[in-house]
Amino acid sequence: MTLFRELRRLSRRVLVPVAIAAVLLAACGGGTSQVQAFKPSRLIVFGDENSLIEDDGNSDGFKYSINDRSTGSVGRCLTLPTFVQAVATHYGLVFGPCNPLGTTPKAFVQAMRLAKVDDSSTGLGQQIANQGDLNAYDMATVMIGSNDIIDLYERTQAGLSTGDAIKEAQRRGGVAAAQVNAILKTGARALVFTIPDLSLSPYAVKAAATNPGAIGQLANLSYEFNAYLRTRIDATAYDGRNYGLVLADDIVAAMAKTPAAYLSAPAVSNVAACANLPDSSSVDDIATAVLTCDTTTLVDGASSSTHLWASDRHLGPNAHSRIGSQAVSRASGNPF
Repeated sequence: MTLFRELRRLSRRVLVPVAIAAVLLAACGGGTSQVQAFKPSRLIVFGDENSLIEDDGNSDGFKYSINDRSTGSVGRCLTLPTFVQAVATHYGLVFGPCNPLGTTPKAFVQAMRLAKVDDSSTGLGQQIANQGDLNAYDMATVMIGSNDIIDLYERTQAGLSTGDAIKEAQRRGGVAAAQVNAILKTGARALVFTIPDLSLSPYAVKAAATNPGAIGQLANLSYEFNAYLRTRIDATAYDGRNYGLVLADDIVAAMAKTPAAYLSAPAVSNVAACANLPDSSSVDDIATAVLTCDTTTLVDGASSSTHLWASDRHLGPNAHSRIGSQAVSRASGNPF
């Protein structure tokens, strides 16, 4: 047998089965890749007011950031979107509180105003229980912890030791991770967001005016919370096929370090954009004020794109946009 005859014989043995396999794959709807992108039937949003859209009664709701109410047209809630709106848009899903076209809502908010991680009425456990029916066709988002960090810092000013505050931040980060594990156990996928470093916020600037150690304390509390959130998600059971991690802390840190690279002039990273904020330190008063903050109630020289922060603790639209972009990237890139 010649070399060429042997090659032809081998080619029939090897190439024909490959060709048959290719035909079978095509018949099954396959192509060059067997991985099909995850398309959730619902988006379920957990967390605090950073993820919340408050209905105005006309499905044209308000967000805890800078709102755009400059026109009389409907659908103003769609402008200056928050990061959860970016995720919903990516999947073609609509929130009921922001639904100017009257589409059937497939994105649902369980996040609560002023929520803290394991609060008995607003915490993640209660939010998950309120939802009750998570399944493998759902995508969940989770960002919570900013209110916890401010609460722990303020407790140190009332006598809690710094060491005990750090331990409690670690515990709460671990609780948040345990609740993420509970979400993933249902089969739902999740986008998990770290919290911004609150030492970079206008709240920290104000606190440092009377307590020089405030910035360091807030930095440590934020770091420890995020570290325990990230490392206590069960790596033996869940990975990139189940959840994507969105590093909101890194994004905010980069924006704070070089604001001119991310914000329009005058590019302000540590002053609140909203001018209607109360002098009161009440978290409820501040949340109420930022909810009604819009492009007409900003400090001199500010716009929706000039400031990192809307209030002393709530992010502005530019930060939401960049966090939302990373969330969409995770949603697209992870092998859900």
